[in-house]
Amino acid sequence: MLVCGFSSVVEHLLSKQSVVGSNPITRSESDSALQEEDWTRPSLTWLFSVCSFVNVRRFMKYYVYTLLSLQDTKLYTGFSADLKNRLSQHARGGVISTRNRRPLKFIHYEYFTDQQDAKAREVFLKSGFGRKQLLQALKRTIGQVIREK
Repeated sequence: MLVCGFSSVVEHLLSKQSVVGSNPITRSESDSALQEEDWTRPSLTWLFSVCSFVNVRRFMKYYVYTLLSLQDTKLYTGFSADLKNRLSQHARGGVISTRNRRPLKFIHYEYFTDQQDAKAREVFLKSGFGRKQLLQALKRTIGQVIREK
């Protein structure tokens, strides 16, 4: 895969940058030998453009989140790639399953870089054992939110 030598190339390119400040990076005499072969080394811009073919999904963020209904004190667990937008939809009543259970309190989320892992975690947390585990882990949080209500 192209990314294997990526860190060493980036490190080499960054070491050649001059830094202005109290501790600038300076070139040593041994670096002058590298200057002769510099034209064969890719620039950072070129390297990033070549690496753009790398699967973008690798850098995606997926969230599994839990909301507590202040109306019926039940939990809602969901999945989203855009957590901020999804929470906004819940607050506006744009999600059918939570529309009549508002107000909702956001009490828990988990972050994943793989969509299938996130969906599997959501399914688990919605299962009987997963829900029981989640309630046990969040019992103090849930108790505090209910008392504040």
